[in-house]
This record gives sequence, C-alpha cells and structure tokens, in this order.
Amino acid sequence: MEKKLTDFEIEEKTSGGAVYEAGVRESKRSKAVRQIAQPLMDKYWKQDVTNLHRIYRVAEYLLQRSKRHK
Repeated sequence: MEKKLTDFEIEEKTSGGAVYEAGVRESKRSKAVRQIAQPLMDKYWKQDVTNLHRIYRVAEYLLQRSKRHK
C-alpha cells in the first residue's frame, strides 16, 4: 500500500532551506522586538492602539540601533 503525501509534506520536501531560514530569522527578530517592547508596553500602552504602534516602532528602532557598530 502506497502512502499519499499531503500538499504540506510535498512542499516541505521540495522547498529549500532558505525559506526555513528566512522564517527562523524573522521569528527571532520579532521575538527580540517583543522583548524590547514589553517594558515600554507596561509603562506607556494605556489601552490605545496608536500607542501600541508607536511602541513597536520605537522597539524596532532600538533593536536596529543595538546592532550598529560602535
């Protein structure tokens, strides 16, 4: 009896590692941004979505700045 592969399994076997690596890289970046944003959220959020977007932009900037050469 031959086992049929699902669409997901076919995609998994045929896609290159670059797709996986890009996903991992983006996941790590998102996690770093969330970790930077958490203390800012605790202090400044006040249940306002506008503040949420501002906090995440600041966190992304701080992450980018932390990677600069000193």
